[in-house]
Amino acid sequence: MSAGDMLARANRLAAMNLYEKAGELYEQAVREHVPGAIVKYGEMLFEAGDYPAAEKVLRSAVDEGDDAAYGWLSDVLVAAERPSEAAHLMERAAGQGVPKAALRAATIWADAVGDRERAESWYKKAIDRGEPGAVNDYGVFLAEDENRLDEAERLLRVAAEEGDDLAYGNLGSIALDRGDPEAAIELLRQGITPGSSALLHLAVAEEQLGRFAAARAYFDRAVSEDIPDALVKRAQFLADQDEAEAAEADFLAAADRGEAGADYYYAAFLARYGRADEATDRFQRAIEAGSDAAYEDLALIHQSNGDTATAEKYFMASITAGWLSAVFSYADMLRGQGRLSEVAALVPLAENLGADPEEIAALRE
Repeated sequence: MSAGDMLARANRLAAMNLYEKAGELYEQAVREHVPGAIVKYGEMLFEAGDYPAAEKVLRSAVDEGDDAAYGWLSDVLVAAERPSEAAHLMERAAGQGVPKAALRAATIWADAVGDRERAESWYKKAIDRGEPGAVNDYGVFLAEDENRLDEAERLLRVAAEEGDDLAYGNLGSIALDRGDPEAAIELLRQGITPGSSALLHLAVAEEQLGRFAAARAYFDRAVSEDIPDALVKRAQFLADQDEAEAAEADFLAAADRGEAGADYYYAAFLARYGRADEATDRFQRAIEAGSDAAYEDLALIHQSNGDTATAEKYFMASITAGWLSAVFSYADMLRGQGRLSEVAALVPLAENLGADPEEIAALRE
C-alpha cells in the first residue's frame, strides 16, 4: 500500500468512526513519516474524545514544526477545560507566523476564557496581519456589546465590501435584532452561501413580516442543508403555526441530534399541550444538558400539581441561576400561601438580579 493510499484509508476509517483500525494505520503512517499523518492522527484522537492521547500526538507534531497541529492542539486544550493554555499556545503560534493563529487566539480569549480586553487586542492583531475573516469576526465580537453596535456595523460593512459573505449575514442579524426585518432580508439575501445560518435569520424575518409560506421555505432549506439547530428552529415555527404533529417530529429529531435547546423547547411544547409528565422528564433532561432556564418551568409544573415543596426548590434553583422572572413567580406562589413576609424577603434578591423600581415596588405591595 502506498503512503498516500495508507493515509486515505485511515481517513476513511476515521470518518466511519472505526477509530481502532484507523489508529493502526495512522501509527504506521507516522512511523513511515507520511506527510500530514501525525496531525490527522491527532485530529482523530480528538474527535474520539481521547484528549490525553490527542495532546501527546499533536504536541509531537508541533515539535516537528507542523503548523497545522496548532489549531487542533488548541481545540484539545479547550475541550480539556484548559482554555488559557490554548490561547497562549495560539499567541506563540502567531509569533512564529502560523496562518490564522492570531484570530484563533482572539476567539479563544473571547469565547472560551471570557477575557474581552485581551481578545480585542488579538482581534486587532489578526486584522493587522490580514488574516481572513478577522474583520468580520471582530465585528461580531463588538456586536455582543450593545454599546458598540455602531462600531460593529462599520466593521461588518468593511468586511462585506471586502467580499466576506458572512458579514452580510451578521449585518442582517443586527438589523433583525433592531426590529427591521425588511432591512435584514435585504442584507441576509446577499450573505447566503451553502450551509449559511443566514437562512435561519431569513426565515425569522419573513415570519415577523407575516409571510409564513416564505418563512417555511427558508426553514425547510436550512434543514435540507443540515444547518446547525435548523430542526429545533423549524419545530418552534411549526408549533407557533399549530402544526403540532410536524413540530413534535422535528423536536424529537432535534433532540436526537443534540441540537442546542432541543430538550427545553420540546418540554415547553409538551407543557403547552397539557402533557405535564412528559414535559417534566424533558425539562429534567434539559437541566442535565446545562439549561438553567428549565428550573422555573419545572417549578410551575410542580406548583400546578400542588407539590409546593418541590416547586419551591426549583424556584430557588432558578433564582440562584440568575433568573429574575423566577423571583416574581415564586412571590406569586408565596402570596397564594399567605407567606407575605417571605415575599418581602425576596426584594434584595430581585435588586441583585437587576429588577427596576416598578418591579421592586410590586414585590413590596
